[in-house]
Amino acid sequence: MKKLSDSSPDNSSDEIDTELEIQKGVTSDHDEKSTEQQNNLNESHQAITGEQLDFRYIAYDQDIAILGSKGSGKSYLANKILQSLNGINVWVYDFNFQFHDNKGIVFHNLDEFLDAWNISKHGHFILQPFDNSIETFKKFCNALFKNGNCVGIFDELHSFVNKFSQLHEYNQIILSGRPRGVSAISVSSRPASIPNNVLTNCKHVFAFRLNLESDIKFLEGYIGSDVWMLAQKDKRKKMLDAPEIAQYTFFYRDMDSNKGVFAKV
Repeated sequence: MKKLSDSSPDNSSDEIDTELEIQKGVTSDHDEKSTEQQNNLNESHQAITGEQLDFRYIAYDQDIAILGSKGSGKSYLANKILQSLNGINVWVYDFNFQFHDNKGIVFHNLDEFLDAWNISKHGHFILQPFDNSIETFKKFCNALFKNGNCVGIFDELHSFVNKFSQLHEYNQIILSGRPRGVSAISVSSRPASIPNNVLTNCKHVFAFRLNLESDIKFLEGYIGSDVWMLAQKDKRKKMLDAPEIAQYTFFYRDMDSNKGVFAKV
């Protein structure tokens, strides 16, 4: 079995062992059902390890949320998922210039990004914008939604949307993207700030170390009381007798199941 990585974020040998299976989702509203798409519905890629972690993702169909404080490992995991999406179209809005993929093309200007995409029409395209304005983000989201059949990765989502400012351009991806074959991987260090519909529409939630009680309480309503173990012991209101978790540990839950599992990158 292939490993997810030869090293963890701190270059140690910690790895996770369960097979990461990436599947392509092709919707009935699109005609782009190529032989490659139909023949690769059960592609096995790199592992994410954790003794009982069973993560099966259908691209173009399911949404993912990756949450955690700065330096907790969320960007590392998001990068590994990106690198595992072989043969799948991906657009990345890389707010903090954190994403790296040897199969991807990096742009700093959105117009150049879109011009290149209109020629290529496939691949991994990463936008690391010099103009990180709300208008750039809205234009990126709108183009992604119109394009269809693509996975969008949104880094530091809370920088653009929150419970009081739910941008239409991003919201349409979350609420109406599936019929167009558009799925979202949303990454944020402030889960309590992001709109509720991000999590209510997620199939997969990964939560890393959290430092703020408000973030933990918010997530508890979605993934259960185990989320308190993501806080340092002296900050917990529940799970007081549970051990301190190791660095880069996350809690994963498939939202169609009734429980989650801890694992580590």
